[in-house]
Amino acid sequence: MSSQPAAQISSGTDEPVEEIYYRKGDIDFCFLLNRRHHNLRVFDYRVGNYQQKRDFFDRIARAEGLRKVFTVVEKQDSKSWRSVGFSREGAIPGYFRTADAYIMSRVYTEDGEPIQGGAPKMGAPLALPGKEGKDKDLKSVPKPRGLTVDFIRDPVLLQDIVRGVGQDALYAPFRRGVFNPDLAIHAKTGKKEYWVGAETDSSFGHAKVDMLTPPVKDIELPVLEYCVKALLDELHKQETASVFALCAADWTLSNQVYSELGFKVTARLTDHITRADEFVGAQLWHRRLANVAAPKLSSLLG
Repeated sequence: MSSQPAAQISSGTDEPVEEIYYRKGDIDFCFLLNRRHHNLRVFDYRVGNYQQKRDFFDRIARAEGLRKVFTVVEKQDSKSWRSVGFSREGAIPGYFRTADAYIMSRVYTEDGEPIQGGAPKMGAPLALPGKEGKDKDLKSVPKPRGLTVDFIRDPVLLQDIVRGVGQDALYAPFRRGVFNPDLAIHAKTGKKEYWVGAETDSSFGHAKVDMLTPPVKDIELPVLEYCVKALLDELHKQETASVFALCAADWTLSNQVYSELGFKVTARLTDHITRADEFVGAQLWHRRLANVAAPKLSSLLG
């Protein structure tokens, strides 16, 4: 691809994600090329030239065998991306602090051809026994007996943890610059260890939460719920206004944790992650931590 020298965060082929900058004429953007999940996350710094950008991404998708290209933009820009074949798959309320973000996606076939008519819709969401959208009091979550909890901020340790457990957790970085959480909880009960992390963005006042050791048994739900709750409490102290999480749509237990903690599904993302040899849809869960009025979901998903 023709560009000015690329600034890449990864080193060699051992890392699944590369951060690449591209400038040419009136086009200026960077993107995260995620070979593990076969997708491209675009950060676009200039409006306009949408068809030229789309053609550029189509070429990368064919060359790299990608299934998906997506970007996160404000409402007025989402209409321009839709006009060149991208689909709106939902939103992240308050992502830009004072404005919602819309997730615009382009999905491809195995042959690298864009799917005509936009991204296919996912099936019906899981029916969960939790309290989605009820704004459950985070302070009411009890701490399981025998559980020890520590906050971890050491970037080297956090990078090592993601390398160790990130693939099984289907972890995918969402921000530029650092490909792991900058804050995490390390919990332990007996010989079992749990990790829950957050990618924070103080400029926009939001954070992405990840259960790096997702629950696999019902008995683990109280532990993970407490760990996520404790992380949200800490993020609230740091004046984080809202949080979101991406979760495989068919991971019932993980989705249940977010539902129990009052998160709401604001986006459903087709073929967004890769598990073994299959492409899997993801649900985006969102919760406000600060006392800010939330927009209506109908306006976000429409």
